[in-house]
Amino acid sequence: MDIQQALTDAVEASMPAVEEVAEPQDAAELQDAVPQDTPADATPETPEEVAEEATDTPALPEGYVAVPVVEDQLATEFVLRDAEGEVEIPALVVEYKANGKMRQDRLDQVVKLAQFGVYNEAREQHYKQAESRLEELEAVVTEREQQLERMLRDEEFFLAVRDAYDTENTPERRAERAEQMAEQVRLEAYMQPIVQQGAAFYEREVMPAIDLIAQTFPAVSGEDLAARMAYAMQLHVEQAPNGATYIPASQYDAVRQYIVEDLAFWAQNQQARYTAKATAPAQQAALQQELAKAQVSAQKAKRAVGQVTKPVGRPVSSTPAKSKSAKAATIDDALDSAMSEVMASLR
Repeated sequence: MDIQQALTDAVEASMPAVEEVAEPQDAAELQDAVPQDTPADATPETPEEVAEEATDTPALPEGYVAVPVVEDQLATEFVLRDAEGEVEIPALVVEYKANGKMRQDRLDQVVKLAQFGVYNEAREQHYKQAESRLEELEAVVTEREQQLERMLRDEEFFLAVRDAYDTENTPERRAERAEQMAEQVRLEAYMQPIVQQGAAFYEREVMPAIDLIAQTFPAVSGEDLAARMAYAMQLHVEQAPNGATYIPASQYDAVRQYIVEDLAFWAQNQQARYTAKATAPAQQAALQQELAKAQVSAQKAKRAVGQVTKPVGRPVSSTPAKSKSAKAATIDDALDSAMSEVMASLR
């Protein structure tokens, strides 16, 4: 027996019986069997064509609509973006109320109106500033008019004003004012490099040292360190002839010494105190012992401060930087590491 024929017979036997459809007897009956809205020469669609049509018109979730994109010229140039990048501009119409009337504008027109609004707001701010300045000038003019009117009516007031004017415009007073202006210019030129040097010192040395201490002792906030540092720097300020206060370059070493000797040690004590509060009572005795060791190490570090601070203007040392130490396991190790890094940053 043929195996293929046996398989075919088995498949046919397992399928349900198909009812026989009577075939038309002639071409007229065949024409009547075709639906009236289907062309006579139409060919049945293949499964590939049906799948292609389904791909061209994907099904949208309920409540969503396919919005067409803008194809003509935009009223103004702008870009729409989503989380993945730029998207095409949809042809949406925004309905809103303005000046008591309902408006319907396309999205690009709404953007253009928003641009006008920003421009108008900036112009309005400019107008307000101009109006404020105009009011000030008007007040000055009004005051001058009142003074002129009083001088014309009050002879004593006129004579007093004339005497004051003559006094202020004597050669001596004019020379004195010119000397004061020249002195002011000289002081500003003298203070400018000092202020710049102080700002550079604070940004390049003081702030990195504070950040390093804050990273080493995370329980102490950077704001507390900065506030304590600002208070300490007030002890080293001097007053310029024009009344401004500044830290002279001669006090930079004292500031460095305060950071190493006092600020880092204070932060270490604060860290130990905060840690002791958050630790179980059974571990507090061990922490106190570690704190005592850290204090001894801090005293040793104080004696070494004079060897690590640098005078202003010394060239940067060519000694290679120490390799980063391993993570500290105790407070003693943390203090030693902090002191070493702070001292290295000030060299």
